[in-house]
Amino acid sequence: MKAVIPAKNSSTRVPGKNFRPFHEGRSLFDIKVEQLLRHLPAEDVYASSEDPAVAGHTERLGINFLPRDPHLARNETPYAHVVSEICRQVPGDDDIAWCHVTDPLFDDFGACLQAWEEAREKHDSLVVVYPFRGYLLDTDHRPMGFGFGPWHTPSQQLPVRYQLGFTLSLLRRSTAVSLGPIGARPHWFHARNRVVDIDDEDDFEMARVLYGRLARPTA
Repeated sequence: MKAVIPAKNSSTRVPGKNFRPFHEGRSLFDIKVEQLLRHLPAEDVYASSEDPAVAGHTERLGINFLPRDPHLARNETPYAHVVSEICRQVPGDDDIAWCHVTDPLFDDFGACLQAWEEAREKHDSLVVVYPFRGYLLDTDHRPMGFGFGPWHTPSQQLPVRYQLGFTLSLLRRSTAVSLGPIGARPHWFHARNRVVDIDDEDDFEMARVLYGRLARPTA
């Protein structure tokens, strides 16, 4: 298994998101690398970035740097194409773990690797999703899975839905380079942590608070 961390350094909504201090002087990137290194050797972990300065971070942490073509860091470039082209750069024919840094609370890599070992024969990818149960309305403000008034459903009896955050995908090499982060026959891994998806400055600050309260201490 080779792990790839997409780590562009040109975020416009949260400047420097991946590398600025997040918790006790460590960045989101530092935290994700630390999590991965509990399960994979450093020589099998890669960071992809369009910014050559990121090579300094990878060298400090002992992992590999993959220089990214600038067009693969643009928001308008199709995401599946970004994943496919970056994964083509990874040497060897191993399966690939595509790991975003934007949910620092997700740290279930060991369980994912075990589930992938058991599911790989029948599936071409393992994708992390977050179970969600709540009162949702559709675009016409009609209740989804419950009713108003006498038809009210207690929250614990609401149907479970799933949020896709692209936090982690484990992929056959052929799937990664042809389809991107989700294959044609995915195995869905249900995350157990509170979902965090850092997309703006408020998300970043809320994630810092949650991580400080909920994350397990490092050794």
